[in-house]
Amino acid sequence: MAARRPDAEPDPENALSYSAEGLADLQEYDAPAEVDAAFVTQRRIAVGYCLLFLLVTFAIPVLTVSSGWWIDARVVGGMSPSFLMAGVGLYVFFVGLGLAAATLADSSEDRMLGRAGDHGDAEDGP
Repeated sequence: MAARRPDAEPDPENALSYSAEGLADLQEYDAPAEVDAAFVTQRRIAVGYCLLFLLVTFAIPVLTVSSGWWIDARVVGGMSPSFLMAGVGLYVFFVGLGLAAATLADSSEDRMLGRAGDHGDAEDGP
């Protein structure tokens, strides 16, 4: 291995080319309190979205049992609101709920732990 000049620029692909001070700058540490706060936030997000999922999922059978309109009405092509919700609406809702939960959880973790590649936090040039 060839000797490296002390004033040469470090190679980003090779950690051994950095000085001890430069290498310490590359490492990122999260304090235990930051990690605990991120965990609590992630848990709060998960529980909230889980409750919303359960509420909407259990609303279909409750409406079916308690509301005659939910079964007897006809909206599109002779289908009842119950059938449309079970056949199409729930799938659309589940995809939207999953995307919203994942986006919120990811962005809150990035904000709280300050991960590299922040989404637009750096000043962009014109």
